[in-house]
This record gives sequence, C-alpha cells and structure tokens, in this order.
Amino acid sequence: MDEQVVWLAQLDCLAARFETFKSSALEEPDRKARRARFRTVLEAVCKVVRDAECSNTPYLPGVVENAHRLLEGCLQWAHNDLGDTVPPTTFAHSEEEPWIDDVMENAGSDIVDEFIRLYTKNIKPGSPPPKLPSFTHIRPWKRSPHPHSLTTRLSRFRPNIVPTANASTPRALNIAEARAQLTTDLIPKTHAMAVSSGGSVLALASGSGWKARDPALQYYMLNAQSDNCLESVCMDPGLSNAPRFVAADEENKLVFLADDDRIKSFSFRPGESRERHKRLPNIHTMDSERAYDGPLTVLPGGRVIRVGKGKAALWNTSELETHQDHPGSLIGGSSVNTDNSWRESGCPSIEMSSGSKPHAVIAFPDDPTYAPTTWHLHSPTGHMLCGERAVLGAGHSCIALDLEHGGRRAARYLGHGGDVVRITTSPADPHLFATAASDGYARMFDVRRPLPVLTVETSIQHEGCADVVLVHPDGIPTLFTGGDRTQQIKMWDIREQECVYELSTGNNAVAAMAWDDAHTSLYVATECPYVNKLGERSGYRKARIPGWATWASVEKDYKAYKAGKTNEPRVVGGSSSSASEDSSGALENDGSERGYYDSESEDDESDDEIDEAYSADMRWPEKCFHKENYFGYAYDAGEHVLFRWHFKDQPDITQLPASTTSDDW
Repeated sequence: MDEQVVWLAQLDCLAARFETFKSSALEEPDRKARRARFRTVLEAVCKVVRDAECSNTPYLPGVVENAHRLLEGCLQWAHNDLGDTVPPTTFAHSEEEPWIDDVMENAGSDIVDEFIRLYTKNIKPGSPPPKLPSFTHIRPWKRSPHPHSLTTRLSRFRPNIVPTANASTPRALNIAEARAQLTTDLIPKTHAMAVSSGGSVLALASGSGWKARDPALQYYMLNAQSDNCLESVCMDPGLSNAPRFVAADEENKLVFLADDDRIKSFSFRPGESRERHKRLPNIHTMDSERAYDGPLTVLPGGRVIRVGKGKAALWNTSELETHQDHPGSLIGGSSVNTDNSWRESGCPSIEMSSGSKPHAVIAFPDDPTYAPTTWHLHSPTGHMLCGERAVLGAGHSCIALDLEHGGRRAARYLGHGGDVVRITTSPADPHLFATAASDGYARMFDVRRPLPVLTVETSIQHEGCADVVLVHPDGIPTLFTGGDRTQQIKMWDIREQECVYELSTGNNAVAAMAWDDAHTSLYVATECPYVNKLGERSGYRKARIPGWATWASVEKDYKAYKAGKTNEPRVVGGSSSSASEDSSGALENDGSERGYYDSESEDDESDDEIDEAYSADMRWPEKCFHKENYFGYAYDAGEHVLFRWHFKDQPDITQLPASTTSDDW
C-alpha cells in the first residue's frame, strides 16, 4: 500500500470517529467527560502527524494539510455547535515535546473575594467563610523566595526553581534573578509596539484624545534615555484614524505607522529635526487602498509589505515620492477618502495625501481567502510566519509564507486551539519561533517541524496569552509571556521548563511587549482596566498595605545592602545564597513539594501588619488579580503605562513609581 495512503487512512478513521462523537456529544451530561473525549480525537490526529514525521516520509506536507483540515473542523464545531467557548487543554504535546505550566497558579484575589462574598451573603447568610482549596491560598511576598538583595520588589519568585543561569552567564543571571531597574511613562491606549533591531527607537501605535479616536505616534530615542526616567514624544501622525500597526526600520531609520487607509513613514535619522515636542518628519505616504488593512513589516532592501485578504502589497521606499520632494503637494495626486474617519469632520490635523500605490502585489495562490491578522519575518529563511483569527471566518492556522517565491505556503504549524495573536523570533536561534494564542498558551516551534516542541500554559484563568517575547541572553533561551486578566508578565526558563517568576504590571493588562537587546531591556505597554474611554477612574477602595510593602521599607533594605548590612537573600526550597554567589547555580532542594511553601515555618499573622498611616491615602482596585501583599511593593498604576525593565548588575531598586492615591480623583 502507498505510504501516503496509510497516513491518510488513519486520518479518515479519526474523522469517522469524530463524526460518531458528534452524534452523541450533546447528550453527554458530564462536561468534563465530553471535553476529554473530544481532546483524545485531537491528540490522535497530532499523533498521526508525529508518527509520519518520525518516519521521514516525503508525503509529510500532505499529511499535515489533511490533519489541519480535520483539526480545524473539530475546533470550529466545538466553538460553534457545542457552544464550548473555552478551548480544550493543549492537545499537541508529547513526552518529547512537553507541556509545562506554572507551579504557583492561583485563582486570583478578585474571584476568591467574590466567591466568599456570595457564600456568606447569599448561599449561607451569616455563616463563616468556607474552607477553600490550596490554590486559593497565596502567602504574602515576604514568605516568597528573594534570590538576590537587588531583586526588584515588583517580582514574585516561584519556590524550588533552580534557573539555568549562573555566574558564568552574567547577563542571563541578571534576568533570572530579576535584578532590574524599573522606569515608567504614561502612554495613550496602545495597539502595537515595535523596537528597531539595533535598539535605536521604540515606537507605539496609539489612540489618544476623546475615546482614544485620534491617531498618535509615541516614540522613544533609546540611546538618549537615562536610567532614571523615560523621555518620549507623542505626536499626531496625520492619519485619519488611530493606527493599529507599527514597524521600525533600523537600516533606513524609519518608523512606519498604519491605519486602514494608509501607511506613513517617519524618519528618526540623526540630524533630523526631533527636538522635544517636535514631530518626526513625515517622509512617505502609501495608499493601502482599504484592501491591505492587515499588519505590515519591513523587508530587507528598504521594502515595506502589508497584507490584505488573499494578497499583500509591496512598496520599495527608495522609489517612493517623499513629502520633502514637493513640499505642500499631495502624494498620490489626490486626497484621501475620510468617510470612515472617527476624527472630526474637516480635521486640519489630517494630512490629506492619498498616498503612493504599491509597486507590486503578491497573491496567495494556495488560498485566495487567507488573511493573516499577525505576522513576523523569519529572517534566516525570509518567510513570513503568519497567524489568523477564527472570528473573521478563518481558522486557527499558523503558516509560513514564501513571499520571495510567489507567496506560496512553505510550511504549516499545527496545535493551536485559539487565534494566534503574536509571533516572535530570536536572532540567536535560526530555527525557533514562539507564538501567543487566545487559548491561553504560548508555544515554541522549530520551523522545520509541524508540531510545537514546547507548549507553555501561561494561565489557568481561561484568558488568552496577550504577547510573547523570546530572547537568548548569553545563549540561554528565555521566554516572557504577558497576561490580560492576570495582570502580570511571567519569565520562563526554557531549559529548566519552569516559570521562574512574574513581574507586576501595576494591576494593568498587558497590551504589547518588546525586547531591546542592545540595552537588555523589556518594554511592556499596559492598559488600565479601571479607566474608561473618557479617562475616568472607578472601582477603587481604600488600600490595606503591609508595612514591608511601602517605599520606605524598600529604601531601608536598599540602604542596608549598600552599607553591607543586608540579610542573606531568602530562597525557599533551596540554599540561602543567590545563584550569583554560587558558580554552579545549583540550589539544594529541601524536599518540599513542587510549587508549595513550608506552611509551618513562619507565623502568617505577623506578615500582614497594615501600615494604617501609609494606607490612609492609598487606593487599590476592588477587583484585581493581586492583593496588596502579593509583591514586595504595593503598586497600582491607575493609568495606561509603559514599563521599562532594565536588567543590570547593580539596579537601583528604590526607583519605583508612585501608586494610586486619593488625590488622583
């Protein structure tokens, strides 16, 4: 029998098995049992692909395509007919390509508080709070590991985790121990963010003004920033709507900003006029024709490409007309159509050029309806790694497009149970890329293989993974993931396959992340859920802040460290010395259960003595994922904020932003 027929026959059998499952699924009263049966079908499909790959069959692409169609049909049915809006747990992992999770997942303080309120007021009025499962009991930050005296107070480490980094990898060690100096800046509502490859500029595509309807470009010249503050310029780019996409070109010193109608470029070349409160000069305007309204990217050779449905448009910037060539005239020879603009009619801030037409259009011959909603250039191959959204009538597809050879599909990657929302690569590894998906998982892929090599469950809260950043400090693979409802950034050690710690976002949701390798800095754009579109803040209560979570406590510990009087770093489940003081990086495990603290070692009552004087004017959200005692400094942002975590050997850990107070109303 033909080898391909064998694999396809197995998939046909699984398709029949799925049809049998569908006929009885709605009659299954046990939801968990129904989901388990459904998951076994998905796992079996992935096993066929894995077996075909291991056999080195030349028919693997055909097997993958057929498996994709079957998986897509299963997932679409589960979301639509079954009404199962929560995606199944991961189904593409194996013993060799594992699934990892966070050892310290918790329910979130808002969920626990709401359950207790309902129980004591509605279910059993007047009764004491019920005994809750262990995952709802999170001890205060004071009881958590602190691997170094200069570990930021806005981090929360997992117990019994031994990171890969050690004294021989100092850059990676600073990251592993969260030795980071934090700087923040207020930002408009941000849709996308990009750092140029050489670390010259950080650009944010944002919406400002009333209900965030006005376009904004906020940018930071990174080489000119100090350690103590972030200096930015927020400018109106002249678009007719708020931009949703941004890209940065280090070679040509250009930032590209796009709304649905046009792309505009702005120069950050040294010598250009960019004094504070001045605009970056607008160089080009390109016409997206409302057909190419997807993400854009910069290709080698000064080319810009933007995707639409079934095709992509390409411009060569060296051949484009510039605003400097003919000052005051309209590029494209006509005015842009503003009938879909949310800006005021006749707004003088809109630059009216319709823009230059594309130099070339690349059709997607394999699927004329394919419309990526996120994509990322994989530089070693030149392929575009693409993801799409099922809500737009597409699927949960992740593919590689070869734009240099007619836009054909070069590879397909399976295993996503939700929309692929972000894709990232690291220059240090030519084969790996990572995805963030709406099903709550980050996945790492080898571009040569169809299934994920590592699946990371970023949260148990049925929330999507907002963004992902893959980096290799000192050659050590490291992953950062961002949470929306969980309001945090998690750092994962890929070699150890563990979550090492999380960083605070000041009770804000993660909107976008970017890594500046030139300055070893992680940038996180966040959105405050307690501020509405009119800028009004609501949903706060009086804070209850322990004495050890105040800025004065941080300053006291920092001064003690500088004076050489600090206590040994606290490492629960290991030795008291930090990894930086142990060249092997190995901590002795005390036999504690993975992810849990020794509940008998200290008196919890003394951990949360509230500083009433400090708390009197402080405010905290009524419904947020973390309580005031979760991190070592009680910080609520109360605004849309950009975080810069600068990892370094000697950070100033007292440099912390002010938290929300009663004066902020």
